[in-house]
Amino acid sequence: MSDTDELSFGDDREPWLRPWIRAHQRTAAMIVTAVLVVAALGGGGWFLYRRSLLPSPPPVGALPVVDGFTVTLCTEGTQGCPEGTAERVLALVRQIPEAVAPTLVPADEIERRWAQKVIIDEGLAKPREASWTPQIEAGLRGPADYGAVRRRLAGEPGILVMPRMPGFWEGKADLSVVMCSRRRQYPACRAAATEAQRDAVVARLRELDGVDEVFLQDKPFGLRLSRLYQGDVPALTLDAVSEVLCVRFDDPARAKAVGQEMLRMPGVGWSQLIK
Repeated sequence: MSDTDELSFGDDREPWLRPWIRAHQRTAAMIVTAVLVVAALGGGGWFLYRRSLLPSPPPVGALPVVDGFTVTLCTEGTQGCPEGTAERVLALVRQIPEAVAPTLVPADEIERRWAQKVIIDEGLAKPREASWTPQIEAGLRGPADYGAVRRRLAGEPGILVMPRMPGFWEGKADLSVVMCSRRRQYPACRAAATEAQRDAVVARLRELDGVDEVFLQDKPFGLRLSRLYQGDVPALTLDAVSEVLCVRFDDPARAKAVGQEMLRMPGVGWSQLIK
């Protein structure tokens, strides 16, 4: 007698084991399918969750163009600063046809502008005292005129000529949170910020009410902007550039309080209002 005959109840009846196997195959298939669906949904949910914590890339848009220039002046009395530098250079700039409405801005006004933007937490170590110097500000008839200005002022002792243009983040974000880097250290920094520290700052920002978006200005993009604003500086490399988180709020008035909170997070060097 064959195995099939032993499990049969007669020639005209189906062996009892076959329906059982078919039934359990369907059950097993349903279980496997359910597990795969749950795994896919769970994995997809985790992926979306992780994506929600990542900062966004900078918004697409044209880079700003030069609309003026500044001439930073040495302070009289310091070594290598010729007497009467401010008056002499201002008179020279006024003779440049491409320069529009040159104005001498005193050092205390430069310091006041800085204080209006940079966020300080009184409970933390304060930034190093900056050495404020006066500067000359002027407009240009057109972006191409900046080269002519630089050539006219080349070789003049005691000055530094820089292009002036609108900030890339103006109108796009309200707060910048600058992470510690290897070469640019701040009082709160002990080492360069890690990726985990940066992601923790992003996660905290996204938890806060009123935060509309968090952008990441990574080092390559930051270097590109730095070279745009600072001109051709040979020492400017990726090591000298910090990662920056730029935050947009539903209500920009909240930016200062959030910036102060971020100063207390590991890896944050400083924060500044974007105006």
